[in-house]
Amino acid sequence: MASSRQAEVIQAELESLANRADARQLARFFKTGPGEYGEGDRFLGIRAPALESVARRHQEVELGVLAELLEGAFHEERMVALRILRNRYRRTRSDSDRRRLARFYLDHPDGVDNWDLVDISAPWLIGGELVRGRLAGTVRRMADSPDLWIRRQAVVATLGPVRQGQLDPAPEICAVLVPDHEDLIQKATGWVLREVGKRDRTSLTDFLDRHGTEMGRTAVRYSIERLPEDQRRHYLQVTRG
Repeated sequence: MASSRQAEVIQAELESLANRADARQLARFFKTGPGEYGEGDRFLGIRAPALESVARRHQEVELGVLAELLEGAFHEERMVALRILRNRYRRTRSDSDRRRLARFYLDHPDGVDNWDLVDISAPWLIGGELVRGRLAGTVRRMADSPDLWIRRQAVVATLGPVRQGQLDPAPEICAVLVPDHEDLIQKATGWVLREVGKRDRTSLTDFLDRHGTEMGRTAVRYSIERLPEDQRRHYLQVTRG
């Protein structure tokens, strides 16, 4: 009951910040129409700074509250829950707490059902565990998931170690996803490879030399943005199409 009351307080706070015009705009931006990747998602129309303020005000709520919010009808409920979870993971100095928060996150995949929800959470809650030498096998299995959002979690999570200068397992996960035709996976793969290249250009060009002929143009374009012009032209010429 206590969890439900706390969840209701946060939901009421979010509803007080709702903006119908922004909600319509966000629904279009996140492709919520029939057959689109965000089909059926509903928005209150609250921008990121306000959502982060709500998350910080409720940083100490129980995990049961977050579980309720992750089942919420509105996108912003799930976003606030994930921001709280991410902030708590980043702040804690307890390894057991990190494990517990990461496990909670992995146990609630249905609440992470759009690309912004993945991107605000996976690099920390899964990526942080990769940095600490955990979950590599889990992430490899996630990359094979039939679920678009779980596959995106797998690749985006590798940004956690990449940003710490640990390039593995990013190339392995990107290689698994090379044949993936989903635009949101192509973009994520290219993003991760670009970040790898910022730390070690040779690792990026080696990957492109091995897989470039099989990669989609979107992934290649994202990955080569920071390469010299002659290398960009070369890799664009060998893309799949």
